[in-house]
Amino acid sequence: MKKVIFVILILIYSGSQAISPYEARYALNATTDLGSLKVGTADFKLELNGNNEFTFSSQSYTDSIWKKLYNYTRYEKSIGSLEDNIIRGRLYDIVEIEKDGVTKNNKILINQNEGFVMVNNDKKWGSDSKIIVDELNLYLALSENLQKKPNLKEYSFHVVDEKGIQLVTFIRSEDETISIEDININSIKLTSPELKISINVSEKYNYIPLIINRNSSKTRFRLVLTSFTPG
Repeated sequence: MKKVIFVILILIYSGSQAISPYEARYALNATTDLGSLKVGTADFKLELNGNNEFTFSSQSYTDSIWKKLYNYTRYEKSIGSLEDNIIRGRLYDIVEIEKDGVTKNNKILINQNEGFVMVNNDKKWGSDSKIIVDELNLYLALSENLQKKPNLKEYSFHVVDEKGIQLVTFIRSEDETISIEDININSIKLTSPELKISINVSEKYNYIPLIINRNSSKTRFRLVLTSFTPG
């Protein structure tokens, strides 16, 4: 039944332009000495209003049975707008907890017009770039760039976190066939050496992440799409 629903959603979403509202659920897998284990779930939700403003949120969490080994929780929210098909973030919140300790707890204000960011009302950095993205809406910015210029070999962004603003580049590798819910999907794989993250995307899904491989401070996680609902 899941496979039938997945095929229908591919047909509905294929051909979408610009960013579109959606909800997605991912299996949260941890890479261990025993291989890859499903230890939890990650939920992503993109909401848009009539003024091209967006709220993009995600939460990742381990199931209770795995908490003693992989106690991991990550909440993110990015608020901003889409202007001339360019993602412009304004506010980014992130809380990350590992092994009962808080590894990230930041509120980042982004002033695109004046080219600076402020972290926790304390640290402030300037940037010559008028387009600054955060760790979450980076996925939206990458999607927009892929829609406009799908054949580039590299996509670069100025990304802010609690350490500052850095230039991040996603490098396109060979296309890769991946399997999700027993459906083979031709995907594009992109890797960022700076963020130590790789992403698989597909034109049929408006270039949203289908698979995300990323490191936390202590564990390597792999997120694999399991359900997808267009808004």
